[in-house]
Amino acid sequence: MEEIRNAVRALIVEDDQLLLIKKERPEVGVYYALPGGAHEPNETLEETLRRECEEELGASVTDLRILCMREYVSANHEYSHIMKEVHAVEFIYTCRLQERGAVPGGAHADEGQIGIEWLPVRDVIATVEHSYFSKRTRKYVFPQALHDFLGEYFAADPLELVASTVYGERG
Repeated sequence: MEEIRNAVRALIVEDDQLLLIKKERPEVGVYYALPGGAHEPNETLEETLRRECEEELGASVTDLRILCMREYVSANHEYSHIMKEVHAVEFIYTCRLQERGAVPGGAHADEGQIGIEWLPVRDVIATVEHSYFSKRTRKYVFPQALHDFLGEYFAADPLELVASTVYGERG
């Protein structure tokens, strides 16, 4: 397995809408994911998040707050045949767009990025059990854990949620 890499993700919500990157891969089709990406040498995690949002969204972010971390080991997931031998620790931040609603699209989008969309949070949460598929939007949203996490995030005491997610006390 390759070395463990750090990555950052942006959880951006405005008016109960979640900002997601729209991607396409031949093996999966069209799917949605949080903006973000790999941590580069000599960058802080916040610098990485700002850079990734500029590249993918074409937008500056502000009010960055670490929300939780997520460990991703590709061998433990449904699509392990696509994302072979990936081991990443993802730091998920809440943040806001510096200019509300302004998302022109980045000049340095990731390979496979085909757009940016705002999806209603309640629709992203409404998934088929143990699936990446949202019943309401009829779209795939990755990671699968995001569906459950958003439900907890909007219902929980933020301190309880961070402690349970970061320290692995979730049931």
